[in-house]
Amino acid sequence: MIFLLAGVIPTSSAELLVVAGVIYTVAATIIQRKLSNPKRSRELQDQIMLHSKEFREMIKRNAPKEELDAKQKVLMPLHKESMTLNMKSLFVLMPSYLVVYYLVLPYLFGSLGVALLTLHLGSYNLSLQYRNIFFITTLVLGVGTSVGILLYDKRRAKIDVKPELAAEGIKE
Repeated sequence: MIFLLAGVIPTSSAELLVVAGVIYTVAATIIQRKLSNPKRSRELQDQIMLHSKEFREMIKRNAPKEELDAKQKVLMPLHKESMTLNMKSLFVLMPSYLVVYYLVLPYLFGSLGVALLTLHLGSYNLSLQYRNIFFITTLVLGVGTSVGILLYDKRRAKIDVKPELAAEGIKE
C-alpha cells in the first residue's frame, strides 16, 4: 500500500506547494461559481446593455431630463445587483487567500527560508521561495480557469439563447 502511494504523494516541498496551489484554485473556483449566479449575472448584463442603449438614444435625441432620470433610476439598481453578484465571492476568497498566504504557508513551510526552486534563464537565475511558488501556481491556474469558465459561459449563453430565439421565430 505504501509503495502504491509513493508515486502519488509529492515528495519535495516545491511539489507540495504546487499541489496546495492547485487545491486552493479548485476550491476558489467552486466557491466563486456557487456564490455568483452566472445565469442571473448574464441576464443582468443583457438588461443593462438594453437599457444603456436606450439611454444613449434618449441623450442623442435630447430627451427631457425627467425621462433621462427615470431611465437612470431603472439602470442604477441593475448595476448595483450586478456588482453585488460579482463581488460576493471576492469578500470570501480574498481573506481566505491572505490567511493561507500569510499564516498557513509560513507555518508549514517557514523553516524553508532558502530557495526551493531555481530557474536558469540564460545568464539570469530566478530563485523562488515557498510563497512565490504558491502565488505563481494560483495566479497561472486562476487565470487559466477564469478564461476557460468565460469561454464555457459564452458558449452556454449561446445555447440558452437559441431556443428562445427559435420560439420567437428569429433566425441567426
